Amino acid sequence: MSEAAPSLRELCAYFAKLGWLAFGGPVAQIGLMHLDCVERRRWVSEEEFVRALNFCHVLPGPEALQLAIYIGFKQRSYLGGLLAGLLFIFPGFVTLAALGAVYVRYGDTGAVLGALWGFRPVALALIAAAMWRIGKAALKSWLQVALATAAFAAFHFAQVSFVAVLAACGAAYWFLQPGRAPPGAVAGLAALLWPWRARAMPADAERLADIAWFFLKVGLFSFGGAYAALPYMRQAAVLDRGWLTDAQMMDGLALGETTPGPLISIGVFVGYLAGQPYGVPWLGASTAAFWLFLPSFVFVLAGAPHLDALTRRPGVQEVLKGITAGVVGLMLSISVLLAQVAFSPGGRVDPWTIALGAAALAVLLLWKSKLNVVVVVLGGGVLGLLGTLARA
Repeated sequence: MSEAAPSLRELCAYFAKLGWLAFGGPVAQIGLMHLDCVERRRWVSEEEFVRALNFCHVLPGPEALQLAIYIGFKQRSYLGGLLAGLLFIFPGFVTLAALGAVYVRYGDTGAVLGALWGFRPVALALIAAAMWRIGKAALKSWLQVALATAAFAAFHFAQVSFVAVLAACGAAYWFLQPGRAPPGAVAGLAALLWPWRARAMPADAERLADIAWFFLKVGLFSFGGAYAALPYMRQAAVLDRGWLTDAQMMDGLALGETTPGPLISIGVFVGYLAGQPYGVPWLGASTAAFWLFLPSFVFVLAGAPHLDALTRRPGVQEVLKGITAGVVGLMLSISVLLAQVAFSPGGRVDPWTIALGAAALAVLLLWKSKLNVVVVVLGGGVLGLLGTLARA
């Protein structure tokens, strides 16, 4: 049974502190909230925490942020939810935008380039490790394996848009459950979605509006967390809009792992670089953060009073299983593409970075005790710098 609700000041103090301690990804962040809010402070009961977590699982966006918003809402209504969420993401916004400024100014110096060459294979290892974990959990049947394979082929070879691939995978899994529509319906859905390709906005479109629209879509369709959203980020920000390169995207991912808060906050880094050519980098970062996280606030604050009904709605879990299978295929696609950047830092295959990436992947997958990802990323940067100095 939960204790009396904390004051607004106490609630804000807790989430301000949590925001600066929120390293290690969603599992570590959610675990810390459980320890503090359930076991120590008794703000919510174990049962309510689990139901809230299940609720967040069915929403797009970062689960740890959504859980923070929900806990704040349960304690101090809408204002509590709003402040809890803002304070949770603020440290990540500040640190990533600041790192973006450092990156733009000093990213082409020898020492920084050496560290970044070490960051990139480690970033690729992080994607591969996440894909392995998600794949083990998601690919439980032949249908899910088939959907993952189809998603990889559609995205990698046919350049079908991220949203269309995930929508088709979710609908296909739901349709193919016993007693549902025949396979012909899935074929019809695929034919309908196939022409839906990503299109770059007009060249003269106002940059901040473009950043806002792009990150709103990321926030609305980021099922499965930051790694799941990376294929769409790359497709739109790198290929369609040319805001940054593949190497810069991987650098942003590595830097995001060293900062507190949700990993999807790497959108702040992308927004900073997108605004830089127009002289509005900080405004670009702020615009990206606002629209990226807005759906999470809206969904949680609007849906929290109806938590049970939403999580038990028929068909929701089936659609999510199909979407998750599609996510695995998309992550495989981006891993193949980014491997070319990570393992060829000077334009040719570099055995040092291949060995570094393989070692990082082995550590992430085989380390038996809990290992802080920040240590792995920073270790890669140090080894990359040492390798650069050794070749000089």
